[in-house]
Formats: sequence, structure tokens, C-alpha cells
Amino acid sequence: MNTPKHFQLIDGTFTPDEARQVLGAMVKSKIDFHTLAKHSEGERSGCSGALSEERLRALRGLDLELKALFESALASGANLKLKGNIEITLED
Repeated sequence: MNTPKHFQLIDGTFTPDEARQVLGAMVKSKIDFHTLAKHSEGERSGCSGALSEERLRALRGLDLELKALFESALASGANLKLKGNIEITLED
């Protein structure tokens, strides 16, 4: 089965704090995943885990961008409309 499956993960309007909790948890989970992967790769092979380190830099940058967006929304009294889709494809 190589046909992509699509799942609606997030679809709603959130306060800045709610959006911070939802998206912050997702980003933190990914940061934790790549931190562990980098450490595990280093333990197994002595390599630095360059791919995980690159991804960690990107995720930390995303985290900072999201925090700035949430602060801006909070300051203006705006809510945030979040939509997030996941696409999964089986690969050989």
C-alpha cells in the first residue's frame, strides 16, 4: 500500500495559551525524540548524530517562532485557528 493516508490531527480555534499547550507539546516531543536519537547514535557508533542535530536546531527555531506568535496573539487579544494534517505512506 503506497497510497497516502491522510488524518486530520488538529482543526479548531484556540486561545494563545491553548495553542501554546497543543503545539508546544508536539514540538517538545519532537525535540525529546531527536535528543534521544542523537544520544543513542553517539553511544552506538561514536557518531555525532548530525541529522538529529540539524533537526534539533530547526525545531528549536520553530519553538522560538511559535512562542513569538503566541505572545503577539496574546497581546492583541486574538485567537488562533489551527489546522494540521498528517500524511502517512508505507514505504519499502
